[in-house]
Amino acid sequence: MYAIVRIMKYVAIVIFMIEISVVISSLSSIYLPVFAESPLTSLSNPISSNNGASLYPLFNQLSKSVVQVVSINPSITTTLPSQNTTTEVAAGFVYDRFGHIITANHVLGGAIEVAVIFKNGDTHNATVIGRDPYTDIAVLRVVDLFANIDSKSANQYLVPVTLANSSTIKIGDHVTTIGYPFASKIAMTSGIVSQTAFLLSFSSLGYLVPDTIETDVAVNPGNSGSPLIDMNGEVIGLIYGRLNPTTAPLGEFSGLSVAIPSNAIIQIVPSLIQNGTYIHPDVGITGSTLTVDLAKHFQNIPDNLKGVVVNSILRRGTADRAGINAAITDKYGQRQLGDIITSLDGHKIPDIESFLSYIQEHKRVGESISFVVYRDGNYVSLNSTLQPVSPIL
Repeated sequence: MYAIVRIMKYVAIVIFMIEISVVISSLSSIYLPVFAESPLTSLSNPISSNNGASLYPLFNQLSKSVVQVVSINPSITTTLPSQNTTTEVAAGFVYDRFGHIITANHVLGGAIEVAVIFKNGDTHNATVIGRDPYTDIAVLRVVDLFANIDSKSANQYLVPVTLANSSTIKIGDHVTTIGYPFASKIAMTSGIVSQTAFLLSFSSLGYLVPDTIETDVAVNPGNSGSPLIDMNGEVIGLIYGRLNPTTAPLGEFSGLSVAIPSNAIIQIVPSLIQNGTYIHPDVGITGSTLTVDLAKHFQNIPDNLKGVVVNSILRRGTADRAGINAAITDKYGQRQLGDIITSLDGHKIPDIESFLSYIQEHKRVGESISFVVYRDGNYVSLNSTLQPVSPIL
């Protein structure tokens, strides 16, 4: 997944996870590319549109907050002593004045300690204190900064970003990112938001991240972990990777990239700092949007019915405890429709994206949740308590 290209591939498209190394690895996926306050305010002269104005004021302000992240990880492809580690280079950004840095989890591999290089070239050691593989968010803490210099000098290094509300962004909004492409000097690229509710699939984990941000901002190896920045100078996302069609030559950039939304950072990072992990709620189903084509395969479905078809259920999970039924295949090989979830806690659920978004943004493990399902021509109300997502083994 690195400069020589480490790839994740599947049926539809390939996402290039952005960092540098010499290892090639494959992971399966369906469609690849789920808040702390900052004392800083937005830029006094925001660039509200792409009217030809220079983005240098944004770069000058935000580049102080962007760092280069270098980690040395155990190699998974060789047993030779001379090649038993790989070096990965990515980016990160300052979260607060206590030395916490946000970066992308996938760039860290198995590293526990990494190096953080500030814009002025100074290098400091950092410890990985929290990871969330389900959203690719990781937190580092610069461990030697306060030990080697006084607090006033440390604060000159630690210029926190301002995290914006990512739910307010719109298709067509101008955005930019600052990172270290190809492990070179700090650099900026820009573009527009092309989709605001992209469903990012981590199929190797069996997990989907809702509300990720698709843009046409050019990202390259060394950009993972970079901030996605709006024209007010506020961070609306964490750069994850870029999209590439499976039919395109290896490494050819299709023009689209994906970022984890800042609202996920706001929600998850405090727990990563305090506990080292974040426990996601999980309904315990696999499902899909009830489309017109899908509805044609079953009888007695109203033309205007919208919801999520339950394809399978996790044993003893939230849905199983609620009594939700999944689709089954009869002895003749015919698929029999299970329940269709039409609302959660009274909120209409028209598709799988809104289903996942509601769970991840509004619910916590241990909270009660109510379902309305369409079953055999009737609407049935069910209740359960949200269970945690299964841990990664």
